[in-house]
Amino acid sequence: MTIKNSNFIRFSLLILFISFVQGCATTSIKKTPTRTVQLDKPTLPAEMVDVHWAGFAFLGDYSQRATRYPYTSKIANQKVDGDSVIDKSLRSKLQGFTTSSYNLDTGLGDLKSGKGLSMALGVSYEDVYVVPFDGDYKVSYEIGLNLVVFDFVDKKIITVYPLRFLRNEVFSHRPTEAQNEKIIKSLYGGNGFDILQETINRMGELVIRPSYGNYIGVRNVNISNQAFEKIPNNILANDIIKSQVAQELEGLLSKNAYTPVVPFSKGEIIGRSMAARFSNGKAYMLKLPELDYYIDIELRNFKKKTRKDHKGFSSLITVKASTDLTEISNIKLSHNSWVINDMSGSSKDSQWTLYEESLSKLLNDFTKQLAISDSQWTKQHSVTKNAEKQMEGFRGLIRKSQ
Repeated sequence: MTIKNSNFIRFSLLILFISFVQGCATTSIKKTPTRTVQLDKPTLPAEMVDVHWAGFAFLGDYSQRATRYPYTSKIANQKVDGDSVIDKSLRSKLQGFTTSSYNLDTGLGDLKSGKGLSMALGVSYEDVYVVPFDGDYKVSYEIGLNLVVFDFVDKKIITVYPLRFLRNEVFSHRPTEAQNEKIIKSLYGGNGFDILQETINRMGELVIRPSYGNYIGVRNVNISNQAFEKIPNNILANDIIKSQVAQELEGLLSKNAYTPVVPFSKGEIIGRSMAARFSNGKAYMLKLPELDYYIDIELRNFKKKTRKDHKGFSSLITVKASTDLTEISNIKLSHNSWVINDMSGSSKDSQWTLYEESLSKLLNDFTKQLAISDSQWTKQHSVTKNAEKQMEGFRGLIRKSQ
């Protein structure tokens, strides 16, 4: 694999510069923000439930695997002693796994019992985004996984915890399929960042209940005409951007706000069921719970600001939360990232990279604010007059969904 190191460093410096400017913006506030913990982690159940480990699965229509997760399906279908290489690695890493919120039986590592709850790790999507960046190529490798807990007897999903993993590389040329596969395979168990181990670490933080009273999920992602003009055509194709934003928010809500989320991706959902094909060849249709609370996201605009030596790239969104009967929360949010002029690029693709970084930072900070409120952050990033009240309304639905 040939990576242009100088440009990788340049890209890293760009991100560091964004972080530095954001830090300066925060420290420039004279009044010390008052932080109040608003959202606690879910309480442990009175009695720990037993959960059976079901293994690795492919979510959605498996016949579309060449589109949905081509490299992961190829890797997972490689066998070691008759088992999927990913399944075998997972079972090995799960040896000795313990948590204080549920009992996980990893002994069988397969669906051979119809008793009690089962947990599977399912891949829902895999995306490789190649964006030209001033003669080089910024490549983003994104993998969406879901920890799915389901009742095997009723084939009914009890809860879903979305996970999203992203790795960025800068190449001096457009990467080959072999190079892409090598990087994705390394994510599933290389010497560096290991998403299977990260998933197991996340499993230790989950609270599993035999049933949940309320469910929350993304219903719609809308794009305004102003935002539409800033997004490259290949990202707009097949509603990639809509799924990307929804799935990113799902993963961040799960991680930062300690809540399970019903998946959005239309490619995973058939009616109100999720198709799951396990790496041993067995396939099931798992019934999804109905949403009690809806999240609607609008990409309102992406704006560029120009200064003498720097350019600012802003993302503007609206996040709404509602029930069937009433709107609970409606808040407009924005985030601006400043970069040195020479690092901003001139093409639509390269500038979209910066808008995308700004949007990701905004979604990440927003979900963190649901857990720990910071009135100064809300004041700085929202033009909604009663933004704190709107945040608390959203936070209330999260509490009910835990």
